[in-house]
Amino acid sequence: MRSVDARSGKLLRNLLFFSVLLLSLLVSLWAQAAEVTLAWDANTEPELAGYRIHYGTASGSYSVHLDVGNATTYRVTGLASGTTYYFAATAYSAAGTESGYSNEVSHTVPPANRAPEAPQPPAGPATLPAGTTAVFTAAATDPDGDPLNYRFDWGDGAISGWGVAAGAHEWLQAGSFCVRAQAKDPAGALSPWSGCAAIAILAPPPSLDTDGDGVADTEDAFPEDPTEWADADGNGIGDNAQAAAAALAPAAPLPLFPAGDAEVDTVPELATEAFRPAADGAAHRLTRWQVLRREDDALLFDFTSETALTAIRVPKLVLEGGTPYCWRAQFFDARGRASAWSECAGFLTAAGVRDANADGIPDDQEPPATADLDANGIPDRQETSIRTVRMEGSNVLIGVSIRESPAAIAIEAVESEDPGGEGGYVTEKPKKMPFGLINFRIAVAHPGAAVAVRLHFSEPVPRRGRWFKYNPIEERWVDFSAYTKFSADRRAMTLSLRDGGVGDADGVANGVIVDPAGIVEVEEEGLSAAAGGGSCFIGQAAEPGSGKGAFIAWPALALMAAMLGRRGGLSLRAGRAVCPAGRAQRFLRQRGWAIPSRRTR
Repeated sequence: MRSVDARSGKLLRNLLFFSVLLLSLLVSLWAQAAEVTLAWDANTEPELAGYRIHYGTASGSYSVHLDVGNATTYRVTGLASGTTYYFAATAYSAAGTESGYSNEVSHTVPPANRAPEAPQPPAGPATLPAGTTAVFTAAATDPDGDPLNYRFDWGDGAISGWGVAAGAHEWLQAGSFCVRAQAKDPAGALSPWSGCAAIAILAPPPSLDTDGDGVADTEDAFPEDPTEWADADGNGIGDNAQAAAAALAPAAPLPLFPAGDAEVDTVPELATEAFRPAADGAAHRLTRWQVLRREDDALLFDFTSETALTAIRVPKLVLEGGTPYCWRAQFFDARGRASAWSECAGFLTAAGVRDANADGIPDDQEPPATADLDANGIPDRQETSIRTVRMEGSNVLIGVSIRESPAAIAIEAVESEDPGGEGGYVTEKPKKMPFGLINFRIAVAHPGAAVAVRLHFSEPVPRRGRWFKYNPIEERWVDFSAYTKFSADRRAMTLSLRDGGVGDADGVANGVIVDPAGIVEVEEEGLSAAAGGGSCFIGQAAEPGSGKGAFIAWPALALMAAMLGRRGGLSLRAGRAVCPAGRAQRFLRQRGWAIPSRRTR
């Protein structure tokens, strides 16, 4: 496209290309006001002196004019949320002549993030004996439809960490306590605290020995039965108390597999037998799963789930090959009552992937000897602060660097997975994962530490590429862009993670962060790339779970979700993510539908 300079007779070429880059709600995470970066092709005339940016809130009418000099990109800041702006550019010469306007582009600044509303008073038991564990659940509404995390103020000076909508606590002293809940959205905005849910913790009666069995009534569950403290099975619990506990709480889980020191791979599925309720028939509400290393009883995996009730898969890289472990489970029913822990069932992991030089990278995924993704002049294979891996199914290299994060002390393992491969650890893979899936394990200086991991890419990440995390517990993909920041050339990305919190798949603050994730290329703004298998897939236009995108999931289930429209079911409200296929199957099965599920048995 050309225009004639009437005064000089020379041709000044109009800008051939003008586009909006990095348009994402993610911008708000690093700036106080909305901003947008513009870029255009350079003019080639020797008399070119620079460019001007023009913009306003009406098409073709520009109220702001900025001289940006001889640059081909410019970041416009101070834009108002919820407003549409129109941009054009001109080129000018040293003599002061100016071209016509380039093609016009527009951008609507997303509305500012809004904090969640105050939760309802938490739901839980009204009375409990001192020393008994209670489970409370919270529910709040987010005006933007974002998924929420919760924490609980237990009223005794203790406040829980952030987590799911259910929390467990034990009061050791008698008294009345006020349990409150608070919600937080992915951008960190906090709700007000909820109102109180009162719980009365009952004190034991005076220390009498009514039945004369030598056990004080305060410790005797059956103070009028002199045979109470008999212990026929030698488990340290009185026989009568054991029978009473069976009637008042769900039965302890029975490990099904693995057990008996069976050899399994490093991503085993743990399974229990069916839930056995208390005498009143209260339904199964939650299951807590733990995996411990036998050598030192170190807790490596600790996850409480309302969906993985009788089966769960341990995420990749949580366990090491050739190592003995044991696992156990604990059930909670709908009344908040906990079962006893199951026995800790032993198993042995098979030898892991071949890694001859013990650098944490499989031999068949080692990078070229000259690879230097962080461009510091030292080959990555000669450094310990970066581990570079060749991504399966592509020619891309990705380097995981902890050089800029003092809290990270070692990169213990890095592996890649071909998203197009059949079977494997990850299910329901997105269609467009240009760089594949990467798993890494990082040791941190102390439990609960936050780290900033720098990822380096051998090729620029596509403009529509975003960082998605795989949740192996619920078998779903979640847009994790709110915790990432790309470099200008999109060859590097900073990723924020916390041990035991955001971004850590093992669910426990144990000094190790495990993270399975990858670049997903979305098909258009506001929509996620569909899963390859056609089942449901969680994807958002900007922040993880922001709900500002659209989704398509099983039509029949979608209709049911629209009719149910309540928390705990499926939802089609804007801002709510569709549950994965396995979760939908469980939802229907629990309501009488004969639909098989491999996650409950």
